[in-house]
Amino acid sequence: MKKFLLPLSYFLIFILSTGSLAYGWLLWQMDKAQKASANGDAPRALEIYARLEALFHKVPWLPRVLEEEYQNVSFSQVSILYGQGKNDEALKKLEQLPAYAPSSAESREYSFWSGNLLFSQAVQTKDPESSANSLKAALSEYQRGLMAEPDDWDLKYNYELVKYILIQKGREQKKEGRSILEKMRPRVEPAQEQLPPEKRG
Repeated sequence: MKKFLLPLSYFLIFILSTGSLAYGWLLWQMDKAQKASANGDAPRALEIYARLEALFHKVPWLPRVLEEEYQNVSFSQVSILYGQGKNDEALKKLEQLPAYAPSSAESREYSFWSGNLLFSQAVQTKDPESSANSLKAALSEYQRGLMAEPDDWDLKYNYELVKYILIQKGREQKKEGRSILEKMRPRVEPAQEQLPPEKRG
């Protein structure tokens, strides 16, 4: 019996050592991506996060074992894409997250980013009904996030902002004028090449 215990103990030590090294490498890569993002190198950060995400997807049980790390990788990508105005890509990334980490859908971060993306849709669309629906959905997401984290300041602020906009929209329906969302949309100035030569800057 003893002659089997020694090789088994060596094997277990090897597995634990390999696992520790792999986990250390994962944290190192996440730190590199975070620093790249903080330094304004979004493409580099997204490249590193994409490699880590691919690794998680190759091993189906890994996102559940290292759920916090997997969520960090996913939410970081959503944050960067959102900051770049790539809302469709960010939404796609967010929607695939619960398939690998089911509990993420109940997290504060999931509600926060879902609400932000829905709010962006409301601002960008010119269809009043679609805008109102997106705002109501965003409000619901922020409210759901506050149920998980009642003291989260970002969620509170966004919730109150969307709530205020919905109230204002209700008032604006009773009178004419530009809506509050229209005022938030950036105005697109005509390109200089389209102006007569005498009016170009």
